[in-house]
Amino acid sequence: MTDIDNKKISPLRWVPSAYFAMGLPFVVLNMVSVLMFKGLGIEDSKIALWTSVIMFPWTIKFLWSPFLEMFRTKKFFVVTTQLISGIGFGLVALALHLPSFFAVSIALLAVVAMSGATHDIALDGLYMAELSQTDQAKYIGWQGAFYNLAKLVATGLLVYVAGVLMDRFRTGGADDFGAALSSWTIIMGAAAVLMLVLGLYHARTLPSGGAAAVSGETASERLHELWAVIKDFFTKKHIGWYILFIILYRLGEGFVMKIVPLFLKADISAGGLGLSEQQIGLYYGTFGAAAFVLGSLLAGYYIAHL
Repeated sequence: MTDIDNKKISPLRWVPSAYFAMGLPFVVLNMVSVLMFKGLGIEDSKIALWTSVIMFPWTIKFLWSPFLEMFRTKKFFVVTTQLISGIGFGLVALALHLPSFFAVSIALLAVVAMSGATHDIALDGLYMAELSQTDQAKYIGWQGAFYNLAKLVATGLLVYVAGVLMDRFRTGGADDFGAALSSWTIIMGAAAVLMLVLGLYHARTLPSGGAAAVSGETASERLHELWAVIKDFFTKKHIGWYILFIILYRLGEGFVMKIVPLFLKADISAGGLGLSEQQIGLYYGTFGAAAFVLGSLLAGYYIAHL
């Protein structure tokens, strides 16, 4: 499909699904993996530490964003990272059955995090390159809504289904660990299939996002252009404040998102609420996320109108 053909495609054919694909890895790594490791018997301190460390690429992703302007198209990076994330989740599903499953899973999820952060850069760039300012405002509601729909699907549906599967496996005679292991294997496999399907879909429907900004053919010319881009970025006025804001503006939410799932799951005797996966998926992952999706859609059209 040519760029001309792609530009005729309605943004509704790719903006919602692409931003859903953006949100899913972030939510699975940041929240769902916490409940997964908790159910598999990992200590809270290890869960909080390592599932926080692997999220760091989303904080520092601006450092390698200039590289994405030098090679291929934005569509290439979006599709490739979606496929990498899908493969990564599939490998996590298999790694859960290894003796050192926690270390191996964290390593694989770190790869997914790098892929997901790179996906964010490329997709936002594609969105701005392909849509006019009016359309950017018009579809920003769809963008936010489907990003948060990924949260609803991951922390609502997937977590709820994990709880249902655990009950069935226990009924079938499995112990708590075996039930959790089988359930989370299926959930990680489902996340893998979903990301792979989205990657294949976007290989056909995404516009290119423009060619690479670098026209030089030699390595030295590319490196010279890259250095110019980096220098221009770090010499912007107030760049230090910008970077500080990027790192700190969601600090409070970061603490909450990491610890709340552990608090909800922990026994009442340990100071938690003692909720099951079904209850967490319903209360924490569904109602709030659904309200956010609706608000995002309405706000997008309100902004575009003004």
